[in-house]
Amino acid sequence: MITSSSLGSIKSTELFNFLRAHFNEGMLVFEKKERWYCDGDESMMNTLGFSNVDKPIPDLFDLIRDNEKFIFIDFLNSGIQSKPGELLSRKIVIQTAQGRLLTLKLNGFPTKESGNESQIRLIFFVEDLTERLDRENFHHQCNLNSGIGYWSINFEKNKPEWSEVTRLIHEVPEDFEPTMDKAIEFYKEGWSREVISKAFNKTIETGEPFELDLIIVTYTKKEKWVRSVGQAEYVDGKLVRVYGTFQDIHNRKITQLKWEEEQNKFKYAIQGTNLGTWEWDIQTGTTVFSDRWAEILGYSLSELEPINFQTWVNLMNPEDLKVANSKLKSCFEGESDFYDCEFRMKHKDGSKKWIHARGKVIAWTENGDPKLMFGTHEDINHSKAQVQKQAIFISQAPLAIAMFDREMRYLAVSSKWLSDNGLVNRSVIGKYHYEIFPELGEYWKDIHRECLKGAIRSSKEDKLVRKDGSVQWLKWEVKPWYEEAGSIGGIIMVTEDLTEHKLVAEKLNISLNAFQRNFENAGIGMAIVSQEGKWLNVNDKICQMLGYEKEEFSELTFQDVTHSDDLALDLEYLKEIIAGKRQTYQIEKRYIHKNGHEVSAILAVSVVKDSRNTILYFISQLIDITAVKDAKTQVSKLLKTTQKQNERLKNFAHIVSHNLRSHSSGMNMLMELLEFEHPDFFKMEIMTLLKKGGVNLSDTIEHLTDIVNINLNESAEKELVDLTKVIDKTMESVYPIAKKEGVELIYEVPPETYVVGISAYIESIVLNFITNGIKYKSPERDSYLKVQTVSDKDAVEIRFEDNGLGIDLKKNGEALFGMYKTFHRHKDSRGIGLFITKNQIESIGGSVEVESEEGVGTTFSVFLQKE
Repeated sequence: MITSSSLGSIKSTELFNFLRAHFNEGMLVFEKKERWYCDGDESMMNTLGFSNVDKPIPDLFDLIRDNEKFIFIDFLNSGIQSKPGELLSRKIVIQTAQGRLLTLKLNGFPTKESGNESQIRLIFFVEDLTERLDRENFHHQCNLNSGIGYWSINFEKNKPEWSEVTRLIHEVPEDFEPTMDKAIEFYKEGWSREVISKAFNKTIETGEPFELDLIIVTYTKKEKWVRSVGQAEYVDGKLVRVYGTFQDIHNRKITQLKWEEEQNKFKYAIQGTNLGTWEWDIQTGTTVFSDRWAEILGYSLSELEPINFQTWVNLMNPEDLKVANSKLKSCFEGESDFYDCEFRMKHKDGSKKWIHARGKVIAWTENGDPKLMFGTHEDINHSKAQVQKQAIFISQAPLAIAMFDREMRYLAVSSKWLSDNGLVNRSVIGKYHYEIFPELGEYWKDIHRECLKGAIRSSKEDKLVRKDGSVQWLKWEVKPWYEEAGSIGGIIMVTEDLTEHKLVAEKLNISLNAFQRNFENAGIGMAIVSQEGKWLNVNDKICQMLGYEKEEFSELTFQDVTHSDDLALDLEYLKEIIAGKRQTYQIEKRYIHKNGHEVSAILAVSVVKDSRNTILYFISQLIDITAVKDAKTQVSKLLKTTQKQNERLKNFAHIVSHNLRSHSSGMNMLMELLEFEHPDFFKMEIMTLLKKGGVNLSDTIEHLTDIVNINLNESAEKELVDLTKVIDKTMESVYPIAKKEGVELIYEVPPETYVVGISAYIESIVLNFITNGIKYKSPERDSYLKVQTVSDKDAVEIRFEDNGLGIDLKKNGEALFGMYKTFHRHKDSRGIGLFITKNQIESIGGSVEVESEEGVGTTFSVFLQKE
């Protein structure tokens, strides 16, 4: 950092203090050794933004832009060649710690280091020009954009001074030097030069300022409208200068002159018509009406004074004021370029006059608000009378017709229009269409606007959503109607309600779409066939059935692929449909596959006719039953085989039940006779075993005979069996046995409980389960056997519950009902009872379930049909 001690070589302390006071943004010291070094004081660090920054301070030369760095070094090199005390000045652009670019002016001088005359330093005091230059540049840009320059004439020098913009307006070259005479000569010779000369001289003489729009001829010989403003400046009562602004207004002035020219033409044209005119200052309410404007309403202008905007409001028909204001608002907000409205106004004689008003905003405020509006009034009362004649014709028309004025107010409607639109018994004449139908959006409004400009619009089918959400389909046409003078007086709308037809068409379309989807995706073959038998359309299923591609079907008839033996019947039924004797038919027939084999199908044919009862085509549906037919044949063969086998089984059953039983009985009788005659033989173990084997063989034959008889009797006719009587009878017969064995019998069976089955089987089933409950009692506790029934809608459940030995179902459950399966060591156990009982239950359509636990007891549940 620079300190005061480092400045000891400065000879002029006064100079140092002066510079330090006036250039307080900082101080820089440059010293050249092998290269240039720079140091700055604390103010300089503040200016560059490095005072409170936690990062190293870079070299000053690194903060200068590259394209200026070498130029600045050249400046320093030339500075050390200057004489001590000689003032040096230079502008540089330097970057701050925050990245901002500053324009600094360096003002300084060279000085020799004390004790070393050859070492020269350059000391500079810094002035920050950034804000001033930015401000000057901003003002300059503003002046360029607005086209405003400045000029001044100093009378001591008698020489004009022009700003850059003023020079640009005059289009002079850079070396052009203006003089008093040259400045005046730029104004176009004639009126402009005379006016500026008089105004300038008057300002010099009286001090009166001037503001003039004049024409100059630029240095490049172009005419240009300018606005010259000037005023005088006095010092001690003496004129010292005249200064002012100079603005390019050429484009704006040309536009204004053209508008004034058009305005004048328009006013002259209006004077040749029968229209009244009006001008309205919207901001102040001031209005100017022409004599004709007042005359249309039977007044003179003097009779309407004081005249203002309220004059128009007071004469307006109240019902029409709302529409007129809406039209004005649309104009003011830029939604429409012109104000165009029809309304009624009060005539002096008390009647109401129809007026057609047109207008346009011709001036706007700086804020974009409407300032001035000009327009006309036209008497259209006679035209409205002509409209009434048309209205009478329309009201009697058989079609749905409505006639509107330019404001979309109803002038006439037909009865059909009222009925189609739900307006019967409702008055609509004079009312606005969008008030009657507020649901109408921009789509319809755009159509109406186009037709009011002369277009004709129509639609064969259009959808209209009513306010209540209902949908109406319309065929419509909208076109303008014309007044006698040829101008458009409004529009006429003709509509036809297609809603009912549309709904029918939509249903038909839905039906057709559904038919098409079903046709294509049906699980059966479907086809559309002509009267001649040609395939008009087929689905994929038919192609799969008959092996042809869709394109190949178009070359065939159904006769080509029908089996010759089945064709006659098919054609006979088809002729009956064509003759009107039937609408459909269904037959079983055979087709010939593309590969040559037969395809059996059920064919269903129906006819489709038009509204005149003319046949359009036939719809054929084919169900492939080839597999069913093949299966039926196989089943028939199997049935025949089964019947033969059943006969053999029956014969075998008879052999078992008769022949074998006879032989086994004979053997047992011989054994008994042998034992009677030779008892000593039976002391031998082999003879005892032989006798026992014979008895067992007889038992086995009896069991097998029972099982065969059960299976053979499955088709026996069933009957209604009184279950209550069966259980009562069985309980009585086993009571002595139960008493002897110490088993308590309990039964809860409602009277008249009936089941369907074979009586003998049901008696056997009940007896077997009751005797089992007694047989397998537990010796360790008092035993009981409970029999009860539970009925539901379809079946009767018979429960046989005991607290006997029980069965381990996890171990023996699967073998429980097996043949010759026993689970307890009991002298009478044969393992055949449950097997036979289960077969009997199932043969009469019943089922059996069991719950058991070893050492606890067993419950058998038998389910038999009620009907």
